[in-house]
Amino acid sequence: MIRKVEIDEIPRLYPFVLRIFKDMGLPILDKIDPITLEQIIVDAMHSPFYRYGYENAYIYLVGDEIAGVLFGYPGEWEALIDGPLQASMLKFGFSYTKFTQENETLPGEWYIDTLVIDPDFRRRGIAGKLISYVETVAKESDYEKIALNCEMDNEGAHRLYTKCGFVNGTHIVLSGHVYWHMSKQL
Repeated sequence: MIRKVEIDEIPRLYPFVLRIFKDMGLPILDKIDPITLEQIIVDAMHSPFYRYGYENAYIYLVGDEIAGVLFGYPGEWEALIDGPLQASMLKFGFSYTKFTQENETLPGEWYIDTLVIDPDFRRRGIAGKLISYVETVAKESDYEKIALNCEMDNEGAHRLYTKCGFVNGTHIVLSGHVYWHMSKQL
């Protein structure tokens, strides 16, 4: 079953977000101790306006378990999407530095920021189902294009996105990693 996350489920999404932070090698992992970092991120996730906030989180459930999560939002929101994180960091006594200085998406795109499947549930078609679900969300919001970034050396993810109808666009560098900016007309 796919649905939006409920507020009381937010802490259960943190391990998915942490996996992305580790994959990207974000410097924040070395600057803030793990317990405080979790408190900061979960606090920010309680805002509907944060990139990983509950309004942007779509989960795939298998029984009671969250098997996968997709975070997505309109590309126009990118300039403001980390404001709640900035507020949470200040609340916990840390200054805020934007994780990446580059734009991840473009206006006019409905952007898939993050897609993570629990390793125990991979290769079951969950990622494709989440993508299909948010394509409908994007269409219902009058978007004609959906986009994401795929690390260039992640061949498995690239195959999945290509199979789902995404095509390679420009290259983008985020936190020192090179990505394809891929999009799909809806």
